[in-house]
This record gives sequence, structure tokens and C-alpha cells, in this order.
Amino acid sequence: MNLKETREANWPPLEDAERIERVRSIVMEIAQRLKEPGDIEQFALAQEQEQIEQGKFYIKWDGLQLARGYSGLCLLFGELDRLEPDGQWDVTGHRYVVLMQQALERQGIESLSLWTGMAGVVTGIQALSRQGTRYENMLRSLNDFFLRMFPEYMYIVRRNIKEGALMSDYDVIQGLSGIGRYLLHFKEQPEMRLALTQVLEYMVELYEYKEVQNTQVPGWYISPDRIMSTSDQELYPEGYFNCGVSHGIPGPLALLSLAHQQGVEVEGGREAIRSVAEWLMRFTIKDEYGSYWPAHVSWQEQIAGAASGSPPREAWCYGGPGVARTLWLAGQALGEPAWKQAAIESFLGTARRPEQLWNLHSSTFCHGYAGLLQMTQRMIADTGTAELLPLRDHLVDRIIHSFDASAPYGFEELEAGEKQHFAGLLDGAAGVALTLLAVVQDREPEWDWIFLLK
Repeated sequence: MNLKETREANWPPLEDAERIERVRSIVMEIAQRLKEPGDIEQFALAQEQEQIEQGKFYIKWDGLQLARGYSGLCLLFGELDRLEPDGQWDVTGHRYVVLMQQALERQGIESLSLWTGMAGVVTGIQALSRQGTRYENMLRSLNDFFLRMFPEYMYIVRRNIKEGALMSDYDVIQGLSGIGRYLLHFKEQPEMRLALTQVLEYMVELYEYKEVQNTQVPGWYISPDRIMSTSDQELYPEGYFNCGVSHGIPGPLALLSLAHQQGVEVEGGREAIRSVAEWLMRFTIKDEYGSYWPAHVSWQEQIAGAASGSPPREAWCYGGPGVARTLWLAGQALGEPAWKQAAIESFLGTARRPEQLWNLHSSTFCHGYAGLLQMTQRMIADTGTAELLPLRDHLVDRIIHSFDASAPYGFEELEAGEKQHFAGLLDGAAGVALTLLAVVQDREPEWDWIFLLK
């Protein structure tokens, strides 16, 4: 693997030669295993059928999705092409683009979301476009389709917010936080910027307090009838406030903060950032190692003004590191050193907390070691906090040691306590490979904006 070297002083890569070589070897092994889209689809369908026959929970295969489908794999091959332009990775990526185009023509697409819909399809193709110099007509056509469908989508979510917000309306995975980040990526196009403005205005409306049971609570309160999970309904009979980046209020905070930093502001945007950030600061929990945030704040905890409990995960989706990263972005946006310091202290707390308390059981991105690694690397690059370097190197070693050459894609996911084999980005091998690739390069990656990390 002979990747182009371009030194960027603020993106410190790994330094140990043996570790670097092992990382590159694993990345190349995964990339080779992911080169044949037909094999990936066949394996996914076989795994799905086995789960159906055994009466187990499964997620239906959809090659168009960024989360587990072809779109996410386009990001891996797009990054490899960026780093090694003569390596024929664009040819491999093109196979996926063709299959995505055929799937769109055959089955269409219903969702606009980043991780399960049209925004993700565009993101995957754009990653292979060499800064927009390829696939121009296709990208323009797909963005136009998105913009035609967008008004109806906004009508629905605005109606919902008056009746009671749904997490899927505003979250990163299915909702407006992910959609808004996609629009921010294309903000130089006037129509996309206008759509982004509407998303940000929705976020401002979401942060406004409203009266529930004669009490003023934040607008992102999820009432019992709006909770999708039966187990959560039992745990939170009076509703809750979601604190996870993937499905909770940190997602809108990250979007508002990133848009503000990139010069896209709406009336009330600064106040919304401050309101959410101060709410998260209020519900910080501290143990002997450092600070973190719960997965949910219950109705009772909201009324009491304080939360309790052990760390849910040291992950991107839920837990201290993901929330801390959004607070860092908010602190950057509004120039609030207290929020930025709280973010650094939370990451240092993770570094001190024993690994058996991290509640991480796989190397994948969403709720595994790869996500924690990428966030740690971002914080090192942004803050220069050298105390986080040992954590980063340990995470790299942890992922290296978990590589299993006998597994279909080298890395496994745990779903409901059972091993699963996913090729994709969110909880599969492609996400792990991208993260490993990022820490051996001298320049920062492009792809992790999809997680609202930059």
C-alpha cells in the first residue's frame, strides 16, 4: 500500500512502525474482501434468511443504505481513491455506483434520511466523485429529487413537533440532524442552503420549552406514546429526554454548531445552541474517573434537575465521548471555554475509566471501539491534548487484536448478544477500516462529517 503522503501538523498519525504496518495490512485485507458487491449482497441475504428461520431479530438488507449497504462502502473506496489515486479503487467503487443506480430505478427510495435514505445515496456517490468532477449529472439529478420531496417531509415533521416530537424526526440516523449535515455539505448550492435553513429553523423550534403536566420542559421531550421501544416505555412511563448522539438532542446541537461555524445561521440559532449545551452541562454525571452523560434523562430527573446512573457506553451513539464531542463543537461555535473543557475532561475520564466499564463489545463504529477511536483522534487533533495519545494507541491495538481472519469481513458485531457479520459502515467492517486508515495518514479524513464529528 503506497499511499500519498501529505503532512498536516494538526492531524498527528500513529508513530510506531510495526503498529502502522499491521493497520495497513488489515485495511487492505478488508478492502479486498469488500470488492465484490454481489458476494456482499448474497451473504447479507443468507444471513437474514437464517435469522428469520431461527426466529431472531434481523434488519432487512437494503443495498441503498449508508448504514449497512453499498453507499457506506462507497465511502471506504472513495477514501482509498483519495489517498491512492492510481490504485484502481475508483473502479471498484464504480461497481457499487452502478448497482445503486439500478436499485433506484428498480425499487425507488422512500426515505430522505442520511443513514437509510436518499441523502446517504448522494453521500456515497459524492465520496467517489473526486471533488465533484465525476458523476456530476447523477449527483445533480439525485439532489434535485431530494429537493422535490423535501417540502412534504418538512410539513410532516413540523406538524409532529406541535403534537409531540418523534426522535426519528430530528435524530442523526433517520431524521433532520443527519439530513441537515448532508445539506450543510452542499451549502454552496443555493437551493440546498435554503433547505438547510429550514432544518435549522426547525431545530430552533425544537429547543423551545413547552408546558407538559403544568411544567415547562424542553421541546425535545419524548412522551410515553412517542417512545418506540417497549422496554423503554416500561422504564420511562412518564417519558424521557434522549441524550444519545445517534437518536437524541446532541445531534441537533452538533448540527447547529457546525452550521454556525460554517456561516449558516438562523434567528434563534445561538440561543438554541446555548440552551441545549447548558441543559447537557446540567445533567453531567461524575464518577471517580471523570464526567459522562446518561443515555436518557427521565421525567423525574428533569424535574429534579440532576441525573444519576452508570455510564451507558463509551461510544459515539450513546455515552460520554459522543456527547462530549458535541459540547466541544458548541464551545467552538460560541466561544465557550467551559463547554470545551468539559469535553476534554470527559475524554480524559474515559481514558482513566477501566476498560471493563466501557460497555463496548465490538470494534465497529456506532457503539464500538472504532467510533471511540475516531472521536479520540479528532479531540487530539483539535485540542492537542497529549494525555489522550495513550488512549488512542490502546484503541488501535484493541481493534488490531480483535481482527479475526476467519470471520467473513474480519470484524464482527454483537446484536442482542449474537455475533453478526456486516460489511457496511455503521456497524460493519467498512467503518472499522476507515477509522484505522484515518490514524495512519498525515492528513485528516473527509468522511467522518457523516457522524457530525466535523
